Amino acid sequence: MPEPITTIGLGAVVAYLSKDGLNKMLGPTADYLGESFRDFAKKRSENVGKIFGNAEKKLGDKIERPGQVPPKVLKTIINEGSYSDDDIAIEYFGGILASSRTEQGRDDRGARIGKILDGLSVYQIRSHYIVYTLIRKVFKNSGYLFNQDDRPRMQIFIPWESYIGSMEFSKNEMDQLTSIVNHSFFGLSTDDLIEGFQYGPEEHIKKHFAEAKGGGILVSPSAFGTELYLWGYGQGDKELPFIINDNSFEDMEGIPIIMKNVASSDNQHNKQINKDT
Repeated sequence: MPEPITTIGLGAVVAYLSKDGLNKMLGPTADYLGESFRDFAKKRSENVGKIFGNAEKKLGDKIERPGQVPPKVLKTIINEGSYSDDDIAIEYFGGILASSRTEQGRDDRGARIGKILDGLSVYQIRSHYIVYTLIRKVFKNSGYLFNQDDRPRMQIFIPWESYIGSMEFSKNEMDQLTSIVNHSFFGLSTDDLIEGFQYGPEEHIKKHFAEAKGGGILVSPSAFGTELYLWGYGQGDKELPFIINDNSFEDMEGIPIIMKNVASSDNQHNKQINKDT
């Protein structure tokens, strides 16, 4: 018989869930919580509680259907997600947990996706969220299939003011802007979470995108980066093109997405956005 969940762990988790939400979400895998929460620090327990609460919210009525989360995914959420207190990371881990709950309980893709997420810094996670949210908005209902032919045509231009405003950099971070941008985008590229990028002042960007207004970042989506975004929204069962079904997504609360002068560099879909949202 599994040992019971510790008092601290149980209290922190169920505080973010509805009655019976824990057992409904995990199914038989809830038995693993006896070992996993033993020696948990209070803060780690609270982080996991927020992730579970977020997952329950994303599942909505689907939590009433039979299902469970694979133990391998649960292990990743507890071991990796428990150290994440960044709002976007919690949203993403919650989405991975929600996406992993299936009737058969054998779809453990979320374990690998969760480990990739855990390997990203706060700057990389937020940059990923900004890039794919802008792609979602710019190309909504465009009909792109996100295949090898489409993705190169889905490059977008993000002006510095849009990226910096959405990242909400402090003065100290602004002093390190170049190193943070290098870290964020080279890291995302190394993990195949974007397909290509470059950045610089206006004269450099205009060589590649003549309509650019000012300096900024040119970036293209990747298949895996799109997959991570879908899983982060609890939509891991959807095909990649679902990302541009914009009506199925809501921007994460408290994270500004500034779209002024964000544009597609595809001549056939040159959609200039001239307003803030």
